[in-house]
Amino acid sequence: MSKILQLSMVVLLMGSLAACGTSKTSNETTTNETVKEETTNKGNETVKEEETTTEKTPTKNEHKIELADDVADKIAEMKEVKKAHVFVTNKNAYVAVELKEGVNGDKALEDKIADHVRTENAHFKNVYVSLNPDFVKEMTQYGEKIRANEPIEGFYEEFTNTLKRVFPNAH
Repeated sequence: MSKILQLSMVVLLMGSLAACGTSKTSNETTTNETVKEETTNKGNETVKEEETTTEKTPTKNEHKIELADDVADKIAEMKEVKKAHVFVTNKNAYVAVELKEGVNGDKALEDKIADHVRTENAHFKNVYVSLNPDFVKEMTQYGEKIRANEPIEGFYEEFTNTLKRVFPNAH
């Protein structure tokens, strides 16, 4: 009889442990951080109370585009450049450059601008530069939307399609 009781206890214990190990099924992951731990005495027993906060961790489905206006301002200080826009996604910098009148753009100038961008922010993994006026116009519009706090989800797909079209080798 004691073997049946032992077996029942093992099955019960395994079932309760399995229930504690279930995983989340949503696309969001969370991190719990212990903020405060208090110990209180209630009669003869000591009870630990923990207060926790839940922090949202970005998932793959969340879209993030940042403007690097400080870097764009430094690029605009170059003698060949009239205006620049720098967008950052996943540590990649996408640079749209409007040249001053009379300046001819070429691969050497694009490389010079890319080097200047890397000098301003060494954390960029890749730097992609375009001198194409249509691209500059589109990036100006996206920058205005971001500054107006429009939800990125509303134009993210269009933005990424533009990047893929202009920079087909970018990953």
